[in-house]
Amino acid sequence: MIALFVTFFSAVILLFAGLNKKESAFSLFAVVSLFVSAALSFACANQMVSFGMLESWVPANMMSFGKEQHLFAALLAFITGFVILMFRENENLGTDQLGLMMFSLCGAYMMVSYEHLVMLFLGIEVLSIPLFVLAGANKQNLASNEASLKYFLMGAFSTGIFLLGTAFIYGGTGSLELEMMGIKPSFMHAMKGMPIPVLINAGIILMSVGLLFKVAAAPFHFWAPDVYEGSPNRTTVFMATIVKVAAFVAFYRLLNTFGGIKDSWASWLTVLGGMTILWGNLAALGQKSVKRTLAFSSIAHAGYLVMFLLIADGTNTWILWFYGFSYAIASVLVFSIANQAYQQTGDFSFDAFNGIAKKCPIVAVVLVIGVLSMAGIPISAGFNAKFYLFSFAWQHTPWLVGIGLLGSAISVGYYFKFFKHAFLKESNNEMQFVDRGLLISLALIIVALGAMPWAILNLVF
Repeated sequence: MIALFVTFFSAVILLFAGLNKKESAFSLFAVVSLFVSAALSFACANQMVSFGMLESWVPANMMSFGKEQHLFAALLAFITGFVILMFRENENLGTDQLGLMMFSLCGAYMMVSYEHLVMLFLGIEVLSIPLFVLAGANKQNLASNEASLKYFLMGAFSTGIFLLGTAFIYGGTGSLELEMMGIKPSFMHAMKGMPIPVLINAGIILMSVGLLFKVAAAPFHFWAPDVYEGSPNRTTVFMATIVKVAAFVAFYRLLNTFGGIKDSWASWLTVLGGMTILWGNLAALGQKSVKRTLAFSSIAHAGYLVMFLLIADGTNTWILWFYGFSYAIASVLVFSIANQAYQQTGDFSFDAFNGIAKKCPIVAVVLVIGVLSMAGIPISAGFNAKFYLFSFAWQHTPWLVGIGLLGSAISVGYYFKFFKHAFLKESNNEMQFVDRGLLISLALIIVALGAMPWAILNLVF
């Protein structure tokens, strides 16, 4: 995968070239390298270019480099590029944080393209270890230190559970390759009356629990609000977008392997999806902190994406791609505005948005577009993403779709807080927002995905 090579070597260059220099001087280099990675991956997905020699270095049974993998790599690189671009005004000495973020992205690439559980484990660790450091990057902030420790403990705990499940799967199937793992249980399921070995069922449950920790699905979400709130803003938006999308792609590939015995895992996963949607939205209603509100919103979106895991069959991955793109773009937009408001007011409650509509009407309009997309209101990218997801899921789990619709209705209650403070509250603070052109560009992407989704999907897929 060309994105993995470009991102990795760009990160190495950043670490050495940026020693004892301000990070902001190298941010654009990181952004350009990530956009190049995204462009090359998109070109590979559409067979415009080929890097067969590079891909041949990786054994075929370890990683896959098909169209699906390239498109998700392009999505991850594109979103990370925008994250760094929107948070580039950083006067830290050294480029270690940029390098760590790009190394973490390399782990995300591995998670979306693995064909062997060893590669999935390595991808999870490469993704997570840099984030343990990035979460505690603000050393003077006790909340940041707490976030780093909690994320580390959660990561170690969930990895242990995942590895135990991997051992059980190997004991039950005799293989760690995706292609081989699903053959035995599918055959036994086809032969009526043959019970699925306990090791296989236990392995699926334990590995799923490990990944449910990563995506912050209930009841394994308890770490997310504190970690999201305590981490630096750039790290928070990276975790809320890149980590979640990569983990769900990995989760989908794992469960799709055991699609032949879907009856053995679909029921409890459906219950967890409903719990996650309801708890994420209900808990967000009582939050006063913007970051904690968005953290619980992220948990609710994890519940919606659990719905995709129940309908995934290998032919509808475009739903996950479109949902991930829509959610990530809206999150970057809202977090970027919130970060600038926080820097000027020193307040990360909703009061930071007071009076934006009068002092910066363009930013207020952009904020409305981003929030409406996260809520799934027509005409926005988020609405189309939920519409496609719910439409396909209705035939399989109609009651879960009903919970999803209820959760979306509940979410309007806390998303309206942004509008209430931006349009109905007054503020004496002087507010100036930079990068208005970039904010408008993100808003236009959301509108384009909402107004002509099939034109975008036909172009990509």
